[in-house]
Amino acid sequence: MTTIAVAGGTGGVGKTFVEMLEKQNKFRVVVLSRGAPKQNDASSTSTLYLQVDYDDISAMTKQLEQHNVHTVISAIGLISEETSRSQLNLIEAADKSKSTARFIPSEFSFIQTEDLLAVDPSIKFWLNAVELLKASSLIYTRVIPGFFMDYWGMPHVKTNLQPYSFGVDISSRKAAIPGDGNDVICMTYTYDMAQYIIKALDLDEWPEFSIVVGDQVTYNQILGMAEEILGEKFDVTYDSIEQIEKGNVTNPPMPSDLGYSEEELTELTALVSRLVVNGVFDLPEENRLNELFLK
Repeated sequence: MTTIAVAGGTGGVGKTFVEMLEKQNKFRVVVLSRGAPKQNDASSTSTLYLQVDYDDISAMTKQLEQHNVHTVISAIGLISEETSRSQLNLIEAADKSKSTARFIPSEFSFIQTEDLLAVDPSIKFWLNAVELLKASSLIYTRVIPGFFMDYWGMPHVKTNLQPYSFGVDISSRKAAIPGDGNDVICMTYTYDMAQYIIKALDLDEWPEFSIVVGDQVTYNQILGMAEEILGEKFDVTYDSIEQIEKGNVTNPPMPSDLGYSEEELTELTALVSRLVVNGVFDLPEENRLNELFLK
């Protein structure tokens, strides 16, 4: 039975991968976590929750070998230099591990490229991981699902993501849309993404990009569907590209208790708006796992 390790598997996307892997009954699942695992974290008696020190490459290598980990799925949130270094160290440990052959880095968004650094400087975290993987002996693939569909289904759909509002906030009947609202956004439900990636674990070869697309829509289409289904018109604001470039954006209504200041929310809204109007969520047709597994 192949052993799959999920780094950052106690919440968010990582937890979704763990839940879906457990359902397969064909993998041994190891969850890697910086903190000591809580007793109630063990959702399956067969899943092992393992505390790791991401600063100690040698120790992680030994742990991967001790548990015969074949594939690592990283769901570490790359939000800082520290978390980026954690993933880079994990890649090094996996490369040194005699049992580990494959690695999925934490990406789970659009295709990060060097030319987008001016739009989002934090893209360097993803690019650094890819550079290290290319120099390693590991087989890897970058998972590209576009935007997560979950955000427009909360609180009515099952999800491990934290609530957040992007563009169209259905509960408040308000929308703050970047540009003209006609930029194409590819999006995928997290559980569908995990299901396709688990199917890809059985492939002999991996493409550099494993693209999963649940739907292709625009903000205007999301808005139109919401208004039609609810039978209500929304209060809509469109932010021009000039506004977006200056960071003068409109925040959609946000869930309470997010823990962000208004300034932080504006910065994130401006960032996502810049990405949307730059077309990064209009994903290529090539290497879509949807098509591969329909054959």
